[in-house]
Amino acid sequence: MAEIRYDRIPVHDAGGMIIHLPVVDIGPSPPVMAIVAGIHGDEPSPLCLIDRFVLAVRDLPLTGGIRILAAANPPALLQRARWSNWDDEDMNRVGDGSGGPALTRRLAEAVCEAVTGCKVCVNLHNFIMRTPLLAIQPPGLSPERQARHRAYIHALDPHVVWVFGSGPTDQHAFSTSLDAAMEARGVDSFAVEMADLPELDEPLLARGIAGLLRLAAQLGIAPDAERSPKRNAVYVRRQLMRSPGAGIFEAIAPLGGTVEEGEIVGELVPMERPGDRVLIRATASGWLIQRLGRRFVRPGDMIASIGIPLEATP
Repeated sequence: MAEIRYDRIPVHDAGGMIIHLPVVDIGPSPPVMAIVAGIHGDEPSPLCLIDRFVLAVRDLPLTGGIRILAAANPPALLQRARWSNWDDEDMNRVGDGSGGPALTRRLAEAVCEAVTGCKVCVNLHNFIMRTPLLAIQPPGLSPERQARHRAYIHALDPHVVWVFGSGPTDQHAFSTSLDAAMEARGVDSFAVEMADLPELDEPLLARGIAGLLRLAAQLGIAPDAERSPKRNAVYVRRQLMRSPGAGIFEAIAPLGGTVEEGEIVGELVPMERPGDRVLIRATASGWLIQRLGRRFVRPGDMIASIGIPLEATP
């Protein structure tokens, strides 16, 4: 049975108050694989996956350590908000914190320090939309690092792989992220999205646990055993769809199915004109990889996304 050690890293804010960053170390030191979650306070689903993973891995004869930071942003999590109102900074958009005075930046710096030295870091998130297990392949990697990332993602076995484009917008979005900060420290890092807590089901949890165990096996720190039937992930570019107005979104097209551009994927019950529904049509052809369930939305809110197969992209 692998040893489990619970610890806390003290992080001081500009006024001298201490926030404790919880850390779990499993197996022998030093850690080889890291898992980070709770970067955003409105994303609790990864905690369920991490809990199941710890229960699964503790009975294995590990030959290398696994470090877990399941609550990377305690103030935001306790406020149940995307970021803390103490400084209104998005932890996933401040890089490694750069020693800034804001608490969020100091927490980001502590997270980066905690995973430095690991070979791989998996950053777990959840999406407000219903989503399968979705890994994000970052842009701007060297061919060598890109090959390693593809091998890690293959071991994880997600349903979908969202490949970031190489354009300026995607490059900028990634350059300010925690993943980019970890990559700069020599840690191969990639993000994984899953369903929001009300939509989180047992098959998704089982696939996520099996994938993390296979990733640990690929790194040579856990027994190399097949944990579930592997399937081929779909590699796509993502096109986001947003609500044209305020009201209740009603989904029609099934999650994971193929859609054609112009096909009806849902309806909007307008806030001011009930009974006068607005048809929501697919903005591209591909796979419907994410969508909301029945939910009130505001103009511009995310309601769905289409995964365009790479061979179909310009």
